Amino acid sequence: MLRFCGIVIAIFSVLVSLAQGPSIAASNIIINQTSCSGTTISWTNGNGSSRIVVASKNVAISSYPVKNTYYLAADSFGNGSSISGNEFIVYNGIGSSVNVKKLEPNETYFFSIFEYNGSGLVFDYLNTNYPEDNVKTETLSVDFTMSDNYQCETGNNTDFTPSVTQSKPQSLIYRWDFGDFTNSNQITPSKSYSTYGIFPVKLKVTSPGCIAEAIKYDTIAPEPIVNFGIDPAYPDNNLVQCYYQPGGNLNHFYFKDNSTFRYLSTPYSNTVFKWLYGDGTADNQIINGDVSYQKPGIYNVKLIISNSFTPRDELCTDSFDLTVEVRKRPIDSSRLVLDSVMCINNNLFNFEHNTQDASATHQWGFGDGNTSTKAITSHTYAFTGNYEITLEVTDVNGCYDMYKDSVNVVAQPDNSFDGLDPFYCIGDNDVILNPKISGGNWISTLIINNGVFSPDIVGDHQISYAVDANGCKDTFTQSTSVIELPSYELGNDTTICEGDSIIKKIDKKNTSILWSTGDIDSSIIIKSPGVFWAEKTENGCSFRDSVTISMLSAPNFDLGNDSLLCGDGVKNIKLTSQNATYSWNDGHVGGDREITSSGYYSVTVSNQCGIFTDDINLTFLPYACEIFIPNAFSPNDDGLNDIFQPTGNVTLKSMQIYNRWGELVFKSSDDKFSWDGNFQGELVHEGYYFFIIRYQKPENGTEAPYVSKGEVYLMR
Repeated sequence: MLRFCGIVIAIFSVLVSLAQGPSIAASNIIINQTSCSGTTISWTNGNGSSRIVVASKNVAISSYPVKNTYYLAADSFGNGSSISGNEFIVYNGIGSSVNVKKLEPNETYFFSIFEYNGSGLVFDYLNTNYPEDNVKTETLSVDFTMSDNYQCETGNNTDFTPSVTQSKPQSLIYRWDFGDFTNSNQITPSKSYSTYGIFPVKLKVTSPGCIAEAIKYDTIAPEPIVNFGIDPAYPDNNLVQCYYQPGGNLNHFYFKDNSTFRYLSTPYSNTVFKWLYGDGTADNQIINGDVSYQKPGIYNVKLIISNSFTPRDELCTDSFDLTVEVRKRPIDSSRLVLDSVMCINNNLFNFEHNTQDASATHQWGFGDGNTSTKAITSHTYAFTGNYEITLEVTDVNGCYDMYKDSVNVVAQPDNSFDGLDPFYCIGDNDVILNPKISGGNWISTLIINNGVFSPDIVGDHQISYAVDANGCKDTFTQSTSVIELPSYELGNDTTICEGDSIIKKIDKKNTSILWSTGDIDSSIIIKSPGVFWAEKTENGCSFRDSVTISMLSAPNFDLGNDSLLCGDGVKNIKLTSQNATYSWNDGHVGGDREITSSGYYSVTVSNQCGIFTDDINLTFLPYACEIFIPNAFSPNDDGLNDIFQPTGNVTLKSMQIYNRWGELVFKSSDDKFSWDGNFQGELVHEGYYFFIIRYQKPENGTEAPYVSKGEVYLMR
């Protein structure tokens, strides 16, 4: 036994020494030739006797091979041993590459390579520094559209358009199966089916290592076979009928549907019937149609039947036509001539039916108990009132017709009017005439609208009012005159110079004159501005005209004194003289200007009432007259900003500085305008101090006073 145990221990020691783990991991992992369903992984081997390749989908490998465990491999992902969860062995051997299959498109796969030594029951894996990499598989997806996936059998044609998406450009092979044992390898084929049916259309697209399919249905629907005729179940139901039947009833056509239908797999769920009767009327969803026509004529009757597999699908349609005739009515209303309204005095109403059918029979009823059997007749009524007349006619074909109307016998109307004066002045306000009876017609050489006329035509006029009261006509006439105005003109508006006058005169003759001044003579003298009018009256008609008189002054102005101005100054000049022209010595045009340079300036202003000239000398200093005031200073004797002092091209007059309690801490004297921050021999506290500085600067030839106020900050 002791010897046996020693042998066992020795064998185990040998096995352990043989399964000692590798020390060099695989490297240089390369992934290529990736398709939708596979990829190739290659690497450089380490110093292990063998190696395994672990693959995982969508997540990195997080588990390690277990010591003394042997793993079966399969190059089809998911068929080999699993380390844990979704981590599968796709290779186990001594080689340096593997072609992995059965991958899914558009997914990311992670790969790790583990070196190992051993055999039998003893295996030792190198789980450090192992190479790992990942790759995303290619994608290929396909869809397609049909130009029309529901068509009727007759003339059907479908265009097929594919839509392919792939992760990298590769050559594609198309295979169409149209579901009727025909196919095509074209990219965008067209297809016409020889019969109706529901056809599964399949598109298969392949590229190296990828395949994609799509299937849709193309429906070809059959049309109905439409036919109909006159329904024999109804008596006197013929293709030709009278407008009115012999009994006085309106024509009536009855139609019977004789159509046949074909179906797909089941009867149609949506069948539409439509009858078109040729007169603009129609019936929907009625199997057997019927119609009565309101006018004689020949009509084309059409039945349209449409059906579809579902209510949303296209309707497949067929139709059938039949012609029917409605005979003319014996009474042609266009050939009737009837008087409708007459006054009671001497009334005689004419009634005429000018038919071309000499064999037609007539029966007139005049509404007062009297009748006539003539086609053309007349009748006199004894009393005023409204009477109903009837005409009944039967033609040679036995077609009956009736016409009804009425006549009115009325009394004589009173059509006089008032509101018209014997004469008017031309241009007077509109005149309103008041008739006793409204609704008549105005007749005149004057324009009259709705009883209103304007006296705008000189002369004598007659105005007549014609009334048709209930058909009885009469006319009433009155006279009036429109008189011309005594017109004249005062002339155009005028401008005169101050101190002048103007005379306005009117030819008076046998008229009366009134001026706006109260004068009544033929002329007035005007010496002041204003609006003046005159009114001339003749034969009771007056005319007024007016004129505006304006006064104009001679030019008079002052350019001012010769002036000294700052370099940034402006001399503004605004001259205003009525109706004047301006002539400057430097060629400037107009009375308004801005002068910014030194020189001698002269201007002459003239209008119809006089001339005036003035001049001025302007001198602009070569600098801008401004003041600069610091906003802070630091009296610390460092030679920088030690004093507060205003500067500029101005004349300083005084300076006061106050602390925040309103106490005066500095006042200028003897032309001293600088403050060193001391008050009563001591440096004041740091803070803000208020200043008031008075100064002068040149402006328009004088020294203009200015005041500046603000705060300065003293820093210690």
